[in-house]
Amino acid sequence: MFHRHMFRKAVILGTGMIGGSVALALRKHGLAGQIVGTSRQEASLQKALDMKVIDEGTTDIRKAIQGADLVILAAPVKVILEHIGDISKHLRRGCVVTDVGSSKAAIVEAAQKHFPPHVLFAGAHPMAGSEKSGVAQANGDLFKGTTCIMTPTDKTNRAAVDKVKQLWTILGANVKVMEPLAHDEALAYASHLPHMMAFALVRAIPEDFLQYGAAGLMDTTRVAGSSGQMWADVCSSNYRQVIKAIDEAVKSMSEIRKAIVDRDEAAMIQMFNQAKAKREILEKKK
Repeated sequence: MFHRHMFRKAVILGTGMIGGSVALALRKHGLAGQIVGTSRQEASLQKALDMKVIDEGTTDIRKAIQGADLVILAAPVKVILEHIGDISKHLRRGCVVTDVGSSKAAIVEAAQKHFPPHVLFAGAHPMAGSEKSGVAQANGDLFKGTTCIMTPTDKTNRAAVDKVKQLWTILGANVKVMEPLAHDEALAYASHLPHMMAFALVRAIPEDFLQYGAAGLMDTTRVAGSSGQMWADVCSSNYRQVIKAIDEAVKSMSEIRKAIVDRDEAAMIQMFNQAKAKREILEKKK
């Protein structure tokens, strides 16, 4: 297990809600002697400093990572991919690097391409967060009782896997391991598709009718309050699997539509009950 201050200097590249939560969790568990955060917005860094989420903040990522022995890539996927290229030649030997990206194949591929062998990278996706964003939403207990999916490949350094697994375990997550492409396919259906459906549903409802929406509409569309930029990045980096999932959803909706057009109540009931049964499985897994 980790000893206190195992990491002398931890750097969070992207001090938003998830990155800020990682920083607070590191502090809570005494895992880092110094925590440095980066952001493209000075106001975000000042907020993180005021909240004591980080000890230092900068917009200069190369300056931030100097001497770091832990780097967390906690920006949107597109920015993570940019950061990998920017920092790859400037990390100290033995530095542990992980990420929080919602799609993994593109990130893992970029990391394997750019990071030298002496950098210990292992991809990860903590299944935590909400539709809200910004460091003001950061919570040091965010990862407690959640699942974190790690995505090593046969090229991933074993020490990197062990250290990153220990890290997320101490932060409170139950770590599971998947291949990057398997992760992206599963998450396209279980996470990315629900967000696309929520976005589409809200867009389809005339604004004048929103006032009649009750709790059901709020529950169904909650994730439509998520960052548009973040989800555009996710879709771009996992587009094949997201399109496949959307096509399946369109097919399902078309089958329901046909049953309604045909006034086929038996078909409607069968499909609605199939959905209800799957929903009950989901409830049991909570």
